[in-house]
Amino acid sequence: MRLIAPSLAALCLSAALSAPAMSQEAPRFAFFSINQLVRSSKKAGAIFSELEITKKNLEEKLQGKGQELQTLQQQLNSPSLDPDKKEALAKKYRDVEFEAKKMQEDSQQEYQRVERKVGEAITKLAAPIVEQLAKEQKLQLVLSDQAIGILSWGDADWMKAFTAEVSKRLDAAEGTPAAAAPKPAAPKLAAPKAAAPKK
Repeated sequence: MRLIAPSLAALCLSAALSAPAMSQEAPRFAFFSINQLVRSSKKAGAIFSELEITKKNLEEKLQGKGQELQTLQQQLNSPSLDPDKKEALAKKYRDVEFEAKKMQEDSQQEYQRVERKVGEAITKLAAPIVEQLAKEQKLQLVLSDQAIGILSWGDADWMKAFTAEVSKRLDAAEGTPAAAAPKPAAPKLAAPKAAAPKK
């Protein structure tokens, strides 16, 4: 999931860099997982559910258009098709194919727009808690799972502890979203894809 990598990671890094340098002490840092937060926090999960609902709706529209294309393709391949009607049907197929491609592009843009909106909303809630908790624990750095590619190994319990505390504080804070949607099952999502017509 690409949710809030730039803004939250930048905030965590700037908070760490603004702390006074302690050259004598061993570095103090923690690990923050946005994926874990979405799974464990009711507030973050409720916000994230908008992205899941958007993805589901877009996929249903794309699948409907894919089915339409498939039906037209079957009609075109039918041996009983009247030759006089074939050209008109072929034109209709090309038109629907164009509409499907346009719908795919529009769906991708809509998904990315909602993804940014959701990411910003979760960042707005979580970032101050991350910063406050980092200061309380006198941390110099908070690593994010958005840059997990650089991590070779980590103690799983230690990696979950910081985010678990952020999640607990986030849900304990005032101002829970009014419509708390069901908690999402899997926070990692790919943009919706169109169903390819069978030829």
